[in-house]
Amino acid sequence: MTHSESELIENKTSLNEWREVVESVAAFATSKGGTVLVGVDPNGKRVGVQIGRTTIEDLANKIKTNTDPPQYPSISVDGPDHSAVIVILVEENPIKPVWAFGRPIKRVGRTNQRLSREEAQRMAEATTGRTWDALPCLEFHKEDVEKKYVNDFLRRADLQPVPLPTLLKNMSLLTGENILCNGTVLLFARNPQQFFPEAQVKCARFAGTTSVKFLDEQTIEGNIMSQLDNALAFVKRNTQQELRITGKVERDVIPEYPEEAVREAITNAVCHRDYSAVGTVQIRIYNDRMEVWNPGMLPQDLSVDTLFTDHPSRPRNPKIAQVLHRARIIEHWGTGTLRMIKACKEHDIKPEFVSEIGMFRVRLLKKEKAVSRPTGYDITSRQRECLEYIRAEGAITTREYMKRYDVGERQALKDLKSLVDKRLLERSGSGRSTHYKLTDAGLVRD
Repeated sequence: MTHSESELIENKTSLNEWREVVESVAAFATSKGGTVLVGVDPNGKRVGVQIGRTTIEDLANKIKTNTDPPQYPSISVDGPDHSAVIVILVEENPIKPVWAFGRPIKRVGRTNQRLSREEAQRMAEATTGRTWDALPCLEFHKEDVEKKYVNDFLRRADLQPVPLPTLLKNMSLLTGENILCNGTVLLFARNPQQFFPEAQVKCARFAGTTSVKFLDEQTIEGNIMSQLDNALAFVKRNTQQELRITGKVERDVIPEYPEEAVREAITNAVCHRDYSAVGTVQIRIYNDRMEVWNPGMLPQDLSVDTLFTDHPSRPRNPKIAQVLHRARIIEHWGTGTLRMIKACKEHDIKPEFVSEIGMFRVRLLKKEKAVSRPTGYDITSRQRECLEYIRAEGAITTREYMKRYDVGERQALKDLKSLVDKRLLERSGSGRSTHYKLTDAGLVRD
């Protein structure tokens, strides 16, 4: 009698393949259940295995130890001990996926396949009713909580100090088993990246309109509230601020990108990203646009088009969102994109939303302005060449100016300051990241 491999049957020739047996048990448990036969070759022919006094017990322990949740399949022996077939009957597990050796696995046809982190997360949410931020983090304990992060939250939320267990319970940051959840780690852990290394925000200011030449970059860690503050500070440091006179004394500071839109884009990325997916939040600033990249696609019932209309809230991490709402960082769920669009319209910025390749991106595009350069500028040929260089490269530093035009630091600073005074260039950054880029008037060729 033969037993051909199928979606419900897996054959293994010998007990030396015990690791593959464990993976098959996990795969069947994640899917519809199935049977693993040890002592049958891939063609379905019975070859038999030698059974010892502790063989079945050892195999059961290996399956239990290397699966999560631990699996306890029914194991029986068919035939004599010297030429037996071990029959392992696996039932479908109610909690999915089942992991083997630290990897989520499912049965597809006649093969066992690893699940992506995103697919594993979706399956876990569907079978446990828990989102990623509500899952327990067994390695995280109350002594790992950073008091300054807790105090910062209490200050933002205008709450009186309370014992930590009371705060965690009131904010629903404990599981039913009284274990701290993943969301608590990102909000209050002393070092969240110890538990989730990719819970970072990577920021970059590029020269020009491509991601080739860095003018400034920073990797931001810490808890998500401090990440938000530091990311906003990076944007402010690397974008223009226009002073507009509104009266004899009064003046308004007009940022290059509307602050409400920038804050909303970064907050949404940090709060609603898929923390089970590979990747980090990224903020990219170019000459003509700013982009915020967020790991994870839109919820299945939302499309990019719906973001421009009234739409329901679908927070991927509701426990984190609830804390940020109490801290007055999130205003109202579901209205963020509409406020972003409104702020951009008032600022003459075009917002775009893109959901593809496992990422959600917000892009804020500066509209081209018709600018004429005032007449009467007296600039040297070297300065004129410098303007052309920046049009091609996006920016220039003092050191690059010195090397390119073979002048000393004093002359380079004088030339660049003259172009700044004429409002053809503007200075950005500080210290070693100081660079010069074109103003709207500088973009206009003679």
